[in-house]
Amino acid sequence: MPDNETYQRILDVAADLFAKRGYEAVTLRDIGQALDMKHASLYYYAPEGKKQLYMDVMERNLLRHRDGIEAAIRDAGEDLRAQLRAVGRWLISQPPVDMRRLILVDTRSIGAAEAAHLSQLANAALREPLVAALGRARGDGQIALRNLDMGAVAFITLIEVVHGVQTGVSRMPMDAYIDELIDMLMNGWLGR
Repeated sequence: MPDNETYQRILDVAADLFAKRGYEAVTLRDIGQALDMKHASLYYYAPEGKKQLYMDVMERNLLRHRDGIEAAIRDAGEDLRAQLRAVGRWLISQPPVDMRRLILVDTRSIGAAEAAHLSQLANAALREPLVAALGRARGDGQIALRNLDMGAVAFITLIEVVHGVQTGVSRMPMDAYIDELIDMLMNGWLGR
């Protein structure tokens, strides 16, 4: 992936369009118009066209998520609740990944090899750091969660849903919303 300022700007614009509309609905012409650039000029930066732009956007996005999640966990110390809060806050500060659309819609349009590659990256970026944190917490006796994979996927899914919640609707700041969600997960719904 080229690492110059122009290509990063192209990826920023393409990322915004893909996030809002999905892979199929975005054309190179749309990306070019948003950049005030002829769409044919985009082939200089992405010779394989829209698919290459999409793959580069998603790779960059997922690698950023992996680095952010790992840093949040590492910087939060050993307490799982603090780690989850840090991860939740970091995730809501970022554009959502929209895994549902990625899996159900976009990957059908990009090809099997590309879909498998993005699936591996998403797993490594989103699930694996949380599974490791949950595993350490279980080993330390902080939690008794049996299915670490399910716990990680549930957490990511719930945080992704929070992206869709408007502060005015929930009547609480996003940080407080994340804290409530984590408390619910950590404490459970059953009275003790």
